[in-house]
Amino acid sequence: MTVCRDRRALFVLVLVMAVAGLPGLSLGVRAFQTGEIFSPAGGHAQVIAQGVATVPSEAVWRAVFHSLEPGIAAEIAAGEAGFLLVDTGGVLSGDGAQAALLAPAEAAFRAAESSRLVPVGERPAGVFTIDLVAPEAADEAGGGIPVFASAPFAVPEGARDIDLVRDLLEPGESTTVIGNEAPVLVLVTLGTIRAEATDGSAASLRVGEAATFSGDIVLSAEGQAPSTFVAAVIGREAPATSAAGTPGATPAAQTVGSVQVTVYACPPLVAPAEASSGLCLRDPEAVGLQLAAIEGDAVRDVGPSQERQGLPTWAGLPGGEYVLQAEGFKQGFGRFLVRGLEGSDGGGETGYGAGGDGYVIPIGAEMADYALEVFVFAPGDDATPAAPATTEATVGPTEVASVIQVETPAPGAEPTATATPRATSTPRPAPIVTASPRATEPALVTSTAVARPRQGSVDVRVFGCLDSIETFNLANCAQAVDGFDIRLIDEEGEIVGLEEATINPDGSVTWEDLPFGTYLFQQPVLLPGTATYYIADRPLADDGTGYVIVIDAEEPVAAVDVFSLPAPAAPPTPAIEPAALDSDGDGLPDADEVGIYGTDPGSADSDGDGILDGAEVAAGTNPLVAEGAATGGGGGDSDGDRLADGDEAAFGTDPSNPDSDGDGYFDGDEVNLGTDPLSASSFPAG
Repeated sequence: MTVCRDRRALFVLVLVMAVAGLPGLSLGVRAFQTGEIFSPAGGHAQVIAQGVATVPSEAVWRAVFHSLEPGIAAEIAAGEAGFLLVDTGGVLSGDGAQAALLAPAEAAFRAAESSRLVPVGERPAGVFTIDLVAPEAADEAGGGIPVFASAPFAVPEGARDIDLVRDLLEPGESTTVIGNEAPVLVLVTLGTIRAEATDGSAASLRVGEAATFSGDIVLSAEGQAPSTFVAAVIGREAPATSAAGTPGATPAAQTVGSVQVTVYACPPLVAPAEASSGLCLRDPEAVGLQLAAIEGDAVRDVGPSQERQGLPTWAGLPGGEYVLQAEGFKQGFGRFLVRGLEGSDGGGETGYGAGGDGYVIPIGAEMADYALEVFVFAPGDDATPAAPATTEATVGPTEVASVIQVETPAPGAEPTATATPRATSTPRPAPIVTASPRATEPALVTSTAVARPRQGSVDVRVFGCLDSIETFNLANCAQAVDGFDIRLIDEEGEIVGLEEATINPDGSVTWEDLPFGTYLFQQPVLLPGTATYYIADRPLADDGTGYVIVIDAEEPVAAVDVFSLPAPAAPPTPAIEPAALDSDGDGLPDADEVGIYGTDPGSADSDGDGILDGAEVAAGTNPLVAEGAATGGGGGDSDGDRLADGDEAAFGTDPSNPDSDGDGYFDGDEVNLGTDPLSASSFPAG
């Protein structure tokens, strides 16, 4: 075994030296521990989902995009093993106690079963499925949009660790994904990524594109905007385990969880039992928190949290028990409360002070991810005196928050008189708090009302789309990082512009500390090539000048996705029917002459009686029978007015009425004497 490890280390070292010119690849990549690969993620990349599965000896990587309508459950079939990756919106995955809420950029492992997904909120959700499937199932999309299917490849034997790695790269930044024996799937979810593998293959992938590579892969952001990717890796063989003492049982996937907190500062006279996000104000600096792992009779500080969308988060936590404790409070506060969790001393109903007991968080198969609301109060009579307030904040990588909500008490044994061991604070450069540092605010005064205005925020993402509103498809949209202007107009008519907002690395825009109320959203500068903008879940103002956004105690944070759309395609010009063809100019279309009257379309007077076929048809005479001379009387005179029927057609008189104008003179006499047979005031004189 030692020889194999040494040979593999030497082999990889040779590969590294051979591609030393590739950006981001260096001996500093954290790829080995005692000679063995322990994580496929290099640099600041993270494993966002992981599981263990045994896959058939031949498989393909398949990626499919699913667009889910709001409120409609979808059953999505799985392959042998793989992942669900949320791209836009949020989804509820699973049923009952095993259900989990997944936000954008969050993922879940799944193996050999279908997944029941329900979009959360009023907007559609976009979800990628990345699966290992049999080669014959490579083209099956299950109602989704096929994104990629690899060529078949041999899968290493045994139960394998399968990981999904994600990273956000700034322009020009690089990271490395450590491969193994099987190809690695790379899918770009934002921007453009250049991938270069140690086997010599390379490709530039844009958002929504995927490819497979062998060996270790250097991934670099191209262009002027940040880029994100995920990489699915079949890793090393999992250690053999047995279930309930039965040899050969399938190894269980290791539980990995996370803890995320939102801190609210509660004003005086708000009791712990009454605390809520509506009565208390969000204040990330009200308390400094630490998380410690409980290991037998000892505890171990897990270190600082990382910031994810402005919230402190401890991620990648192995299964086990943890305790959340307070290190210190801002002036005026001295205890914190978390509902739904058991206190380490069996209590916790009124909160805990600094340096004392805390709340126990069990991470296991039943519950792995926690999103906790932490309420902070003034010191109580039974609270430990507050430690000195902290003034700085540690800002971690910007990530997407977990949204698993704790609704029921965490499972565990009945409380005992023995308290859980407490963690000793680990010295660190800055306390564990959240978000960017803000100016220190004055302490809340004693009052029955909230001591400062109610405030919220508006978060906006701008997308450029290929389709107009008539054929709008979220799959054909990509988030923009610049090239637009957006603004809010408050109830007083004041403009809140981009200069007052925070521009985040992914191009999204955040206005913070906005007084509760109604705002008009406008996009005065559209993305190039677009003609209008569209927000799916916000009402249009009555005058059509923008969209209405309301922030209040029920929705203090408004998340808005704006879609810049091209102009609708011009409707096709209807074909103009050519005028009916009349070759001989007799007033009858050729088609009617042939199909109806039997006349000659090449002769204007088919019967040669001197009257055009069209005139005879209009007068009711037969265009195929000569009616006599133009000035004759006799056999062709139906009404005996001394004017032939054919001539009556020429003069416009009635062939069945001898006196068409009723002036007492026959039509034929009037024609012969030069008066008008159609005017009663025109008749022969004398």
